[in-house]
Amino acid sequence: MTQSASDYGQTFRDAYSLLHGGRPEEFGTAAERAPGEPLDAYLARSRAEAVGAMRKRLLAERPPAPLEEPNRLLLALLANAAQVDAALAEQVRAYQCGQFHESVGHSERLQALVTESARLDRELLASLAGLDPRLREEIGIAGVGED
Repeated sequence: MTQSASDYGQTFRDAYSLLHGGRPEEFGTAAERAPGEPLDAYLARSRAEAVGAMRKRLLAERPPAPLEEPNRLLLALLANAAQVDAALAEQVRAYQCGQFHESVGHSERLQALVTESARLDRELLASLAGLDPRLREEIGIAGVGED
């Protein structure tokens, strides 16, 4: 069943916030650090869990028709964020192990993923700016596209 724009808006804002610096505990997805777990492993795992949970939450909801494209773009950004996090972890691991050639390869992959994330984010912002101002207000993003 399609959700109302105001109901969908909270999930949309939560997902966007998570991608742009929101902390997992803000969305009830913070994982506990396991005894002996290195900090970098904990941070990578907790972020992956938060991104995965948010993606499932977004997939479980059916946005109103005008929000289908922004929803698709947000899902693509979440999937890309998971790939970015994995590539960064691989790059750091290779560097720490002295595998510098491999580290450079991961770094190049990371750069391509970050470039794609920036493109998707710009596309999402353009899509949101093209929405009816009343709909943007209803989903809680009234300031988008008003510059």
